[in-house]
Amino acid sequence: MNPLITKNKPVIKFLAIFLFSYVLLSLLYYLFLNSTNGLDFLTESVSKQTINLLNLIGYETNSITNSTNDFINLYVRGKNIAGISEGCNAISIMILFIAFIFSFTKKIKSTILFALLGLVIIHVINIVRIVILVVCLFHYPEYSEPLHNYIFPAMIYGVVFILWMIWVNSFQKIKK
Repeated sequence: MNPLITKNKPVIKFLAIFLFSYVLLSLLYYLFLNSTNGLDFLTESVSKQTINLLNLIGYETNSITNSTNDFINLYVRGKNIAGISEGCNAISIMILFIAFIFSFTKKIKSTILFALLGLVIIHVINIVRIVILVVCLFHYPEYSEPLHNYIFPAMIYGVVFILWMIWVNSFQKIKK
């Protein structure tokens, strides 16, 4: 066998598993999205949970699905503040997270448990992230671009990165 391949076998294995699982999960999600008319139930669920949390913390919120069924408009105290679309449900981030976790598989049981725990954490953080974003947009609409495009994506990607580091560190402890 080529010495370069032998030397880098763990890296090649990681990349192969990561790419295969990422492409497979992304393809399955793409097929799921194409099988739905209008918004998918995952995005609708994120919208409902966001509205419930906003109402719980005192921001009277309701929603209207736009006429093209591409997104759900959120109205806080009667004011159109934001729209929740497919990209807001964090499924693509969850796919990235899962692909990475399965690329560093330990025992299948611990991998599945950590993956499920991570998905729950990502989902909860995503809802909280959207709620905080909506509250910020309600009070400071002039900062919508940096809040939506930079600060709040960094929040969810930061959580995913921390989860990855926890997983990799626990993986290293088992090897020792």
